[in-house]
Amino acid sequence: MSGKRSRSALKNFLLEEEPEIITPAVPDQRARSMQAVGAADGEAIEAIRDVFAGTGLLDDPDKVSRILRVRSEIQKEWGDVRDSFLAIGRALLSLEYSLTRTEWQRLRQGSEKLFPFSDATATQLRQIARAVDSGRLPREECPGSYGTAYQITLLSDNQLKVARDRGLIRPDVTRREIMTLRRELVPEAGKADALPPRGRVNEVELRAERRRLARRQDALAEEMREVESRLRQIDAILERPAP
Repeated sequence: MSGKRSRSALKNFLLEEEPEIITPAVPDQRARSMQAVGAADGEAIEAIRDVFAGTGLLDDPDKVSRILRVRSEIQKEWGDVRDSFLAIGRALLSLEYSLTRTEWQRLRQGSEKLFPFSDATATQLRQIARAVDSGRLPREECPGSYGTAYQITLLSDNQLKVARDRGLIRPDVTRREIMTLRRELVPEAGKADALPPRGRVNEVELRAERRRLARRQDALAEEMREVESRLRQIDAILERPAP
């Protein structure tokens, strides 16, 4: 992707030597260390204090500065990854909406011949893009891992509300955290969460889901016809008299 660092460039960045930072000897060296990194993200500084509490790293402005720079670079790269899989999902959605059912089914069956991923992965990417575009999973809260983002799209409305209340809908949430929540809050059949009131339904998303299910139904029906045809062929062969 244009604008991104190459893998070798990122490696060189991580190995790059920092300019020497000279700080005067003062009684509160730790405070001076934090001032030496400039106007850094307060949240990042607090995280560094928490992670390295009890060590001498906080007294070293050079190391603190390096951690902040690497953190910033990784966040940028992580954001680029997220933008990439969202762009792919949206591109696939555009194909889904423009092709006929038969054409779309053929595309899905030949996914690995056309794209560098399977149909299962393509399905996940489309579902994430659909959730982001519909507002169910705001882009700024979408994780950088498509596997984790996909797990969020599988949450029911009630599970999603609980996840938000617990602060789990955030870019750095882990897949394990979301899957643990899903196991904890298993939707019960027949409950209101399974069928939300009409006013809460996202009709665009629901119609898209219906189209997907209709395509799947057609594909299954075609597969059943092929199975039945093959069964008839096998029965005919088996019923032939032995030579």
